[in-house]
Parts: sequence; C-alpha cells; structure tokens
Amino acid sequence: MKLGKLSLDEMVQGADSADENWVELLKHPAAESVWAEAVKRRESLNGFSRFAARWPAIVHQYKKLKKYTKKSFNASSITLFSTNFQPFNAALNGTSDENQTFSIEVIWGEHQIVSLERNMLIQFNGGRNINVYYSFSSGDGVIGIDDSWDFKLEEGAVLLTFFEGEHLSVDLESMINNAESVGSVVLLPSK
Repeated sequence: MKLGKLSLDEMVQGADSADENWVELLKHPAAESVWAEAVKRRESLNGFSRFAARWPAIVHQYKKLKKYTKKSFNASSITLFSTNFQPFNAALNGTSDENQTFSIEVIWGEHQIVSLERNMLIQFNGGRNINVYYSFSSGDGVIGIDDSWDFKLEEGAVLLTFFEGEHLSVDLESMINNAESVGSVVLLPSK
C-alpha cells in the first residue's frame, strides 16, 4: 500500500486510519520530512478554509490572480518583515526577541497564506521594478516596494501580490500582462 496525501491528511487530523499506514510511515526512510510536509499541507488547507469562509471577495481576487503566477529565471528575492521590537513589553509578557520579529520570503510563482497573531507594520525588502498590489475589505490599490503595510487584525485578511518587471504601471491588467514574475502572500488574522 502506498502512503498518499489523503491517507497522511487523515493521520494528521487524527482520523481513524489503518494501522498499516502508521507502520508504513514509520518505516519510510524520510518519515520525518513526509510527516512535516503532511502537517504543513493540512495547516495550509486550514488557513485557506478560514480565509475563504470569512473573506470570500478577497478569495475571488486570490483565485483570479493565481492563474497569473509565474517566475522568471533571474527573479530578485523579496522579504516581508517586521521589527516591532518592544523590549519592555517583551519583558513584561515573557516574550522572546524571536517572537517579536516577523520575516517571510515571497516565493515567486506561488501563493502563500500566513497567519498573524498581532497588529504590525510590514515592510518589504526587494529589488527595483517591483509593484505590490493589495486587496482587502476596504479596497485595493498599488504600493511600491519601498512602502509598507500597516497590518491590523480587525481589518481582516490582506492579499499582497508582487509583480516584478520592467516598466510596470499601476494598472492591474497592465501589471499582469507585463510582469516577468508574480507571487502573492495572504496575511490572515489568526483570531
């Protein structure tokens, strides 16, 4: 019996699964990575389900943009980060320095969903010729890579789509047609 994604998903969720599936997993030479990938896949599905249930209009935009994702051979890297370092709050709340920072690399040609537990100023670090298209419950628009996004839990999910290419305008259709690389990140409130 081959251990497939469906069997692994049932195992991750704690559903009744056949004992031979557990035996096969434990005997697998890369059992740890197979299990980690299954957990990651389930977390992604759970995140998307929360996203779809609460913000269907943004999901519609997400699905529309998903078919345009692509990666050029020499795409520059982009990182979303926040350094909301507040040493006094950290000491009072018992929070480590690592838990106060946020950093994620945008993967060109893919869509990522990231759950955030608190309000934070998200900054971008990337090359030139990159536009960021945002979409959330209060509207949509374009900002530059040198701008930032003030993420607030109460405003809901935010879809940030990154377009890389020469001579990009601020018109969504033009960016879609002229971009060499496209990738997106959904910032999802965890509460």
